[in-house]
Amino acid sequence: MRKPLLLVPIAILIIASRLFAQELPPATCSVLPLWTAASNACISRPTGYICNGGSAPVVEPVGPVSNALGPIGALVEIDAVDFIRTPPIAADMSTVGIAWLRSGGSLNYTALQLGDVSMRDVSPADFPAWTSFQLETADGASPCGTAPVSALVVQSAFGVPARIVVNGVSLALNGTVMIVTNPTQTRFIALSGQHSLIAFSAERTLYMGQEVNVERNPANPYAPSNQPSEAFPFDSTLLTNLPVALFDRPVILPQPGFVMTQGAVNLRSSPDQFSGVIMQVPAGQIMSVLGRSTDGLWFHVRLESGDTGWMLAELLAQNLGTISAVYAATPLPPQRYGELGTRAQVAAPAGAALRQGPEISFPLVTTLPDGTVVNLIARSPYSPWVKIEVAGYEGWIALIALSTQAYIEALPMDVNVPMPPATPTATNIPGLGGNAFPDPDRSGP
Repeated sequence: MRKPLLLVPIAILIIASRLFAQELPPATCSVLPLWTAASNACISRPTGYICNGGSAPVVEPVGPVSNALGPIGALVEIDAVDFIRTPPIAADMSTVGIAWLRSGGSLNYTALQLGDVSMRDVSPADFPAWTSFQLETADGASPCGTAPVSALVVQSAFGVPARIVVNGVSLALNGTVMIVTNPTQTRFIALSGQHSLIAFSAERTLYMGQEVNVERNPANPYAPSNQPSEAFPFDSTLLTNLPVALFDRPVILPQPGFVMTQGAVNLRSSPDQFSGVIMQVPAGQIMSVLGRSTDGLWFHVRLESGDTGWMLAELLAQNLGTISAVYAATPLPPQRYGELGTRAQVAAPAGAALRQGPEISFPLVTTLPDGTVVNLIARSPYSPWVKIEVAGYEGWIALIALSTQAYIEALPMDVNVPMPPATPTATNIPGLGGNAFPDPDRSGP
């Protein structure tokens, strides 16, 4: 059975608790305050624990474990939990289900429950908890029109694949996958990365932008009844209102399907043949499409590595659904909700230098003491520095000197930032580098 229960005592977030208890009429159904409260309570909490971000879930075993996970922000070790069901997101906000299960150690993935989602751990003995689980999500749209469908979003650690078993289907997780169920199917929708599924000895590759369905056994809905379907462009309606800023690693949602390079193709910074080249992508690379340019000539793409940029559509083999995201300029990735996306704290015992530009060669504005809370404004286009504001000062500080939960890539890039001052050329040592110097061995002029 389970290891002895380990509970982490925490302070209950009074304001957030009042928020969830508040009665709101359906006409004012707004999830933004709920996502913000959940973010404040659970983003970047430790691995190996479940964090409750909403209303009290149904938990087994009943008793100390279930009671411990009741308050928003509560943490309980994953080994202590056999079953968890988060409540639906009600139209009147009387219940809001949000919870993070963060596995650690050799099994490094996060499972985010949104809405009415049930998970039961059925991992074999000697396997880490939550290696294998039974999943059930409520079918259909939420009664709150601004909420997503009930779903489980699983995400591996960056660059570290994980293998888990969901309803008897083995999933090699390498990125982000959204999973929903209905009475007859378990549906796997790839939001980022490349994955594979195995059922009935058949393996299917699942690229970002695609969906694979597995039929459920009528006699045992937590076991497959057939091989996985072939992958196909996903149903984009399932992603409506999906709060990607709640993910441990936020992503720009892909469009249905994927594209592939047929030869070496330049990845550019803008949808313009004269814009800067980020890299040259070789033939055979599978990429998701994030959107297209207004003239339809360019695709905004994301590589499996996470790099993004623009490519000429006519140079790519296309296996796409309907592209609904259309824009003229590159959009920013999603930012964290609330102050998590705008605040940082100086984490430098000796203080951190605030400079006029994003490099140590720029003049010093002031030194910020350790623990100073600052407002994030922008990021540098050429260095790991961010522009901040605090107590009437504005300037640049090295990212390494800050502690923040903000998604730095989602900060606007300051394209008008000055380049570092030129470094003066050192004076050559006499006799070296062409300086005139008399040769002591020569007797003549």
